[in-house]
Amino acid sequence: MQTLINRIAIFSLVAASFAAGCNNNANQQPEESKEVAEDKNDAKFKTDSSEHNAQFVVDAANGNIAEIRLAELAQQKSTNKEIKEIAKTLYDDHTAALNDLKVLASNKSISIPADVTDDTKQDLQKLTDEKPSSFDKDWTDKLMNKHQKTISDYEAALGTVTDADIKNWINTVLPKIRMHHHKLMALNSRLKK
Repeated sequence: MQTLINRIAIFSLVAASFAAGCNNNANQQPEESKEVAEDKNDAKFKTDSSEHNAQFVVDAANGNIAEIRLAELAQQKSTNKEIKEIAKTLYDDHTAALNDLKVLASNKSISIPADVTDDTKQDLQKLTDEKPSSFDKDWTDKLMNKHQKTISDYEAALGTVTDADIKNWINTVLPKIRMHHHKLMALNSRLKK
């Protein structure tokens, strides 16, 4: 009888410990895909230059994924023909850039994110909730600013990235990003009228 009581007590303690552990995990937020990729790369790469190269690839992949999702949203939500056209161009070009970057990352053993960050999810939700009358202008502003930042980041990376293949990728995509930015600026000024 005493053995049965001991077993029940031990089982109760194990069950309580398990339940407490489950509750702690339930309250934790899962790590973002970008953070997971960064952690994996930090574990793999030990020199400053290889870590810097990997971080650029992670950031570039993250930016392209965000552009793809924002382009999809505009294709679905906008009624403006010009926005739908530029959104299709953005979708096609950023998908191609991301696919090339995935191959490059794989060849270099660089982990990249599979999904957008929480900040991008919030931006997408905010734009989704926009009234149709303000969506086009807000979307164009957002994309114009994102492309300007990307151009600045990529131009700076050309001076700091040490991997020749990554530099070649930047030199390949940078003209398209500049063209996107130019089209977005022109569209933005037409929307202001």
